[in-house]
Amino acid sequence: MSKQIFTSNEKERITEAVAALEKESSGELVLYYAKNSDAYPGAAWKLTGMMGIAFTCIAIAMSYLWLLPSFFTPIVIALTILLVLIATYLIARFLPLLRVAVTSDSIVEHRVLTKARDMFLQEQVFDTVDRTGILIYISALERKVVVLGDSGINQKITQADWEDVVKLIVNGIKQKQMTNGIIEAVNACKNLLLENGFTIKPGDTNELPDAIRIEE
Repeated sequence: MSKQIFTSNEKERITEAVAALEKESSGELVLYYAKNSDAYPGAAWKLTGMMGIAFTCIAIAMSYLWLLPSFFTPIVIALTILLVLIATYLIARFLPLLRVAVTSDSIVEHRVLTKARDMFLQEQVFDTVDRTGILIYISALERKVVVLGDSGINQKITQADWEDVVKLIVNGIKQKQMTNGIIEAVNACKNLLLENGFTIKPGDTNELPDAIRIEE
């Protein structure tokens, strides 16, 4: 993204929190900050269609009630509707939040989860000796957070536990303290690991980089 998401100091603090988790437990944690999980191109067309139908209905109603000025001939009305359609599409193309707003929650949730799973594979979170990798995925556009644990961890740690971790980051974002929320979430993951017996083992190595991944 064009503006800086995290300062150098914030990145360092996050890296230190992840390193502390991996020094005390057998877990490996990856943080991934994405600018979005999808471009939602279909939403622009959906909004355009909605505006076209609405404007056409208004024009028909005003014409029926004799409320249209005399210069609004059928050709002028058609050209006006065409301009409305073009303007709506261009506005939607340049405003990602608007596209998300007209997309159903279920589709947004699916796209976010799908990309989180893709990043789980791309960042090789699965590639640890005891399958004890954790991905914390933050999608900025959708304002969604997903936590995915590998099979070795999910035998003991439940989805409800991960949802509690998600809430820490979401609350941090709402309070404009995202870095603090992320660090609290990392510490919560560390506590979950230790409470469930995922303690450090002899010969344990740092299998995945500690720094947060930031999607440009």
